[in-house]
Amino acid sequence: MSEQILSISSADIGFNDAESLIESVELSVDEGEIVGLTGRSGIGKTTLIRTCAGLIPNLSGIIRFAGESLDSKTCGDIGLIPQRLGLIQHQTVGYNVLMGALPRAKWYQSVFSLPSAEMREATRKAVEVVGLQDKILTSVNSLSGGQQRRVAIARAMVQNPRLLLADECLGELDAETVKDIINLLRNLADSGTSILIVDHNPVRAKTFCNRVMQLRGKRLVELGDDEQDTTPALPVLRRPENE
Repeated sequence: MSEQILSISSADIGFNDAESLIESVELSVDEGEIVGLTGRSGIGKTTLIRTCAGLIPNLSGIIRFAGESLDSKTCGDIGLIPQRLGLIQHQTVGYNVLMGALPRAKWYQSVFSLPSAEMREATRKAVEVVGLQDKILTSVNSLSGGQQRRVAIARAMVQNPRLLLADECLGELDAETVKDIINLLRNLADSGTSILIVDHNPVRAKTFCNRVMQLRGKRLVELGDDEQDTTPALPVLRRPENE
């Protein structure tokens, strides 16, 4: 039986100076599972993702990481790919990806910028996995939007998180780039990483997620296989027949 990596029970999500955006959230993500999160813009998806990352406190209820309090997670256990990717634009691809290793680095490696041989090798491998090995010394500000998203994913891979939170990492990309990034996410899940990903397109999310959750009003509900959606068509991937 797979370990439950993220568990949310009876949680209200929002900000202390305003009413809750989402109420009575019940959500779990198992080891190696990809769970999609969809819903209209401005309804609270990003706030939920940031709450799961420990950046915003939940208003009520319980959030656990691997059975323990979210506050007790080990630095680096949770990776975040935000909508605004947070890349250092004037630095190289390699430098940005290497930043993902810092949460697990020794203090003096971070303070004095002394990456170990293992950190450098992990960076090289991650850049190769996302297909940017020929760009490792290229400044990020010269890359396309899709390439920058690959850099952000590689940075998360180097972090080696048990839980990856991806906020709209498939938005505004061409079909081929979407396919490549989805394959990268599925490979991460196959290696044991749990993924909670925001995608505006429930139809697409169903093609690569184990489950899809949808925000409706202030409630989070599971989107059934037989439910239809009116979202405009975006690139869709079909699951291999043997899955």
